[in-house]
Amino acid sequence: MEQQSRKELDKEFQEFYLSSSIPSMKVGLSVTLLLFVAYAIMNQSLFGNLPEQRYFLRFGLIVPSLLISLVVLFLKPLRKQLSLIFIIINLFSCAAIFYVGVTSDITSRGYNYFYAWVMLIMIGMHTFYRIRFWDLIILNALQLLAYILASFINRSYTLPNLFFNHLFFVVSVTSLGFFISYIFQNLNWKNFLHQKALTDNYHKLIIEIKDRKEAEEELVRSERQYHEALDSFPDWVVVVDRDLKIIMVNSTLKHTAREAGFASDLSNLNVNDSFPFISDKEIEDIRSVFNTGRISIGEMDLEFNGQRVFLETRKIPMVRNNRVEQVMVVTRDRSKEKEVEALKLRNAETKEIMLKEIHHRVKNNLAIVISLLGMQGRKNPDPDFQRVIRDIELRIRSMALIHEHLYRSENLDKIPLSNYILSLASIISGTFSGHNIRLVTRLEDILANIETALPLGLITNELLTNSFKYAFPFNEKGVITLTLEKYDIKGFKLVISDNGVGFPPGFDLQNQDSLGMFIIKLLVEQLDGNINITSEGGVSASIIIPNI
Repeated sequence: MEQQSRKELDKEFQEFYLSSSIPSMKVGLSVTLLLFVAYAIMNQSLFGNLPEQRYFLRFGLIVPSLLISLVVLFLKPLRKQLSLIFIIINLFSCAAIFYVGVTSDITSRGYNYFYAWVMLIMIGMHTFYRIRFWDLIILNALQLLAYILASFINRSYTLPNLFFNHLFFVVSVTSLGFFISYIFQNLNWKNFLHQKALTDNYHKLIIEIKDRKEAEEELVRSERQYHEALDSFPDWVVVVDRDLKIIMVNSTLKHTAREAGFASDLSNLNVNDSFPFISDKEIEDIRSVFNTGRISIGEMDLEFNGQRVFLETRKIPMVRNNRVEQVMVVTRDRSKEKEVEALKLRNAETKEIMLKEIHHRVKNNLAIVISLLGMQGRKNPDPDFQRVIRDIELRIRSMALIHEHLYRSENLDKIPLSNYILSLASIISGTFSGHNIRLVTRLEDILANIETALPLGLITNELLTNSFKYAFPFNEKGVITLTLEKYDIKGFKLVISDNGVGFPPGFDLQNQDSLGMFIIKLLVEQLDGNINITSEGGVSASIIIPNI
């Protein structure tokens, strides 16, 4: 609760002081009024018309103040103005003191009643009226001033002994009233603070009780929702504590346990005793989750209800106060999924066998085409015809070689380019038998799919064939270098170069319309690559394929 200002606290205290003093003020004022009336009647009957009796009856001027005070105390609508009304009433008492004092004869036998009456009014104001302390002091000072003024006007000061004796008692009673008021207000101030603290604590307690009740209700709702959520799971769910005692199981597991003949009430039972089919490894995994706080995933293959089932288990830590207090074990029957996976695997194996068979048949068919071309070439001894047949055979062999590698490969998606190009280079080198050319290869291990490998094989065939055919005329010695290396992150670079005679003078590569160059350009564009051919100390063709 926010701190109140001193002014607000004083105002609240005055309201508390007045309201809590109303019963005592009623009793005090009522008793005073009754005593005054009783004494007046008794004195009238005993002493008749004596001077003392006449002075006593003059004290009746205070009766209206007592009556008005009592009436105000019994009227609830006026209670908000009690302080103001009591100040006005006590101001009237000042006027009454002055009037009685001025009209009193100091030589009369009843004059002593005057200062006694003043003392009663002063002490009565401090005793009965619970108004602000400083208001009481001011009213007390005004009453004392009224008494002194009246004493001067009635010339009681001419009797110094009488005057100072009376004044001493009046001042003494005034001081006594001051201490009475101070003690009353101080005690009530402590009582007020104590009661306010109790009230504040009570309100805090009410709020705390309300918050706790709401928290408990929320906890009950959360637990109910938690149990309902777990019960809705088709999987088996069991929660165990650090002693491996079962804290909770969901409805699915209870139903399964009943059908399997296990105990229907599994609470507080050890998980080993409740489910004897659980392996020791699973138990160790649960203990490990308590120690590490990490999720653990396991598998079980067992006989259950006369059927072979495959189960997947997840051990999930439940942390409280930075410590794993419980572990939730979620067990899922993956038998049907395993059957589907096994079926998919069998289908994939069958598909792979069929694809290999297809590649094998394509390779055989291409081999038949090569044989037919060879038979046709042997029937026609024309050198140009023979050259054309040989070029076609090499192109077909480069394609057949792809299917040969796919047939023999364990991975039908990717082809190792280094092996493929090396095999292709060996076939081309063997085709041009009797030459003095040395083939040097530097090939990195790069995998590519058939869409990349087949065009690259045809390009390699055209460039390498040209080097063997034209780079070293008259059976000269030479070197052909074949390089395959990675380029950037996804691409690669193929370089085929020789140290032969190079291009003849006036040779323009861009204006060449031979079938070989047309095939090379077309295939490079198909691969989104670029080619650069130079002729300095031989011919060098550099091909960059940016994305395999």
